[in-house]
Amino acid sequence: MDFTKAPFQEHARRLEADAEPPTRAVGENYRIEENVSAERLAHFEAETGYTDDLKEAARDYFDLHIQGEARGARPTTFDPDLNAGALLGDDVEPRQKIVRLERIDELLSKSGWTYAQLQDAHTSRDAATLSAFVALFETFPGERPAFAAFKSEVEADVGRDDWLERLCERFGLYHHFGTEPRQFALMEYTAGEVLAHAGDGGIDRPFALASVLESRENPAFHPVPRATANGFAVDLGTDAPSRPLVREILHVRMPYKAAHVKRIAESRVNGKPDILAARAVHLDRVRAGTRRADFGHAA
Repeated sequence: MDFTKAPFQEHARRLEADAEPPTRAVGENYRIEENVSAERLAHFEAETGYTDDLKEAARDYFDLHIQGEARGARPTTFDPDLNAGALLGDDVEPRQKIVRLERIDELLSKSGWTYAQLQDAHTSRDAATLSAFVALFETFPGERPAFAAFKSEVEADVGRDDWLERLCERFGLYHHFGTEPRQFALMEYTAGEVLAHAGDGGIDRPFALASVLESRENPAFHPVPRATANGFAVDLGTDAPSRPLVREILHVRMPYKAAHVKRIAESRVNGKPDILAARAVHLDRVRAGTRRADFGHAA
């Protein structure tokens, strides 16, 4: 990704040269990104012309033009005039099941329910409580696109006792690793539900390839070569080389129903994974899978 604004280009270089591995990863993402169109890059630079700080610009652009401040806003992610090359086609099978992990600590703090109470409601399929709970997701502002995956690719993981740890690894959820308790809900719905909701909002192509502009400085996000059909999550597990890569998709924000809540769990994952080692393994696999042996090489 070549910025036309020299201070942004220089800041990206400094990030990649930083001593901290997560910061280095973010800088590398800016360098190797190939799926931000010239039109979208121009829009990004025009809308953030008030600063020379790339990290500030990226955060502000995400807040204003990807998440947005109001419900009903159209993220530039799904704007065909700015991001046509990253929008997925109409070959997404409507019956295909999609899964997404939602961290729910903040929602629980708003709700007045304890984690144990929500878990009991899920176990008993208390529709009233679950409906009231998922309605809380609608209190978040804007239309932030949702990172998700196809259930068929992680079905075996979903059925395990340690499903939460496995999915955090396979989805590359680096920011969810730590020592304090974290509570999550696994949501499951169909591509058809996403398509129907997006159609109501006038969005014809609601699935997209994620770029560094959507990554929110996640060091476990990793770009893919231009024209690749889909992205891939960085597997953070030590046994990553023995597992297939999980396709990573973005879709429009959609309202949840009680039936979408499939599992609830609390995680106490200890310590951060070695992000640079995980990225090195991932890059080798992306190069092999896309037949782009030059992808990600320093200029």
